[in-house]
Amino acid sequence: MALFRPKEIINTYTDLDIERLRKEGFDTIFIDVDNTIAIPNTGTCDERAEKFLNDLKEAGFKVVILSNNNSKRVKMFLRDIDADYVSLALKPLPFGYIRGLIKSGSKPSKTIVLGDQLLTDILGANICGCYGIYTKRLQKKDSKLTAFNRRIEDFVWRNILHEKV
Repeated sequence: MALFRPKEIINTYTDLDIERLRKEGFDTIFIDVDNTIAIPNTGTCDERAEKFLNDLKEAGFKVVILSNNNSKRVKMFLRDIDADYVSLALKPLPFGYIRGLIKSGSKPSKTIVLGDQLLTDILGANICGCYGIYTKRLQKKDSKLTAFNRRIEDFVWRNILHEKV
């Protein structure tokens, strides 16, 4: 099923080829927080993630944090970072993606979605016409809801996408 298939798979967010994506015409990136660029519920943005976000902005990308977390969690993560965000995004439903597109002033065809979950980040990106890049999660431990999603995700990888990630 194409709706679950990422356009690209990377090992970690720092493997993102920023220059290539910029040259391909992308101007905006929506980034998930927990297990994508931060260990879940660890507080603020660490130095590596901060550098990554700054590198994206220096390359000309509009950066929007797109998270299903509440605004308190997202604001805590972004405490020292100047970036737009959409909290309670309800991924994979299109509402949060649409809010992000309005904030950024971009089009889906020019927008990358970077995330660690097929059932939220990648499915939502594909529903909305964005370019979904799957990054392997930073740690194995998940919340109960995410752990449930991971079981479904594992099934999708094996039986629908026929890939092992």
